[in-house]
Amino acid sequence: MANNKTVSVWLEIEDGKNKGKIALQKRSAKNKTWKFLCQATWAGKVEENEDLDEAAERECREELGNSFCASIDFPNLEMSYKGEFVMKNEDWSSYNYFSKIKEKSLKRIKMHKEALPDILFVGKDDEFYSLNSGKDPKTNIVLFDDQYKILKKLLKK
Repeated sequence: MANNKTVSVWLEIEDGKNKGKIALQKRSAKNKTWKFLCQATWAGKVEENEDLDEAAERECREELGNSFCASIDFPNLEMSYKGEFVMKNEDWSSYNYFSKIKEKSLKRIKMHKEALPDILFVGKDDEFYSLNSGKDPKTNIVLFDDQYKILKKLLKK
């Protein structure tokens, strides 16, 4: 099993104009790596001596702000998928949580500086691509290969 771990949280909108869609964030040009790539609602590396739940909460605070983080029912996040992937010749384990959220809760989000200011909403009729596709992430919805596979499963594409 890989020593490197990531945690991702995928939120499905349960009401409003984006009902049934998954909320994604898109990295900005200010991000040091993988500019304009999309990712789960929030995601990041699990630090040494940190458990998955702690990592999910820390990443939420860092990426989406304290107010939004306070609105998340962390004990009720559902572990939906575990995967393995290789990045830069290192093995990684990916832990993916899923939950539903009211659209109005997203108003509490304060995006971090390395992401574009607005959440993207992706549904089963929207086009999105894996990093391997070669599509330009600046003009397309492009995700890391492992997250692309998970989004396909979540949307049952």
